[in-house]
Amino acid sequence: MNYILFDGTVRNALLPFTFTRPVADIRIGILTIREKWEKHLGTTTTTLTEEYLSEKYPMVEMEENVMINASFLTQ
Repeated sequence: MNYILFDGTVRNALLPFTFTRPVADIRIGILTIREKWEKHLGTTTTTLTEEYLSEKYPMVEMEENVMINASFLTQ
């Protein structure tokens, strides 16, 4: 299973943090949102973000993909 974290509509509300990184890479406490999801899922994730950020944060697609809004947090 491939998990893809996407920015969603909340991206603009999180400016200026999201000028240089996807929503998933915003730090909340000691971990980023991505790290929290990866710890919860037990696997790595990729990112669907703005085109100008996609070179640094590429998205990998497989046969089975699950899209997760990166602004949703796990505990």
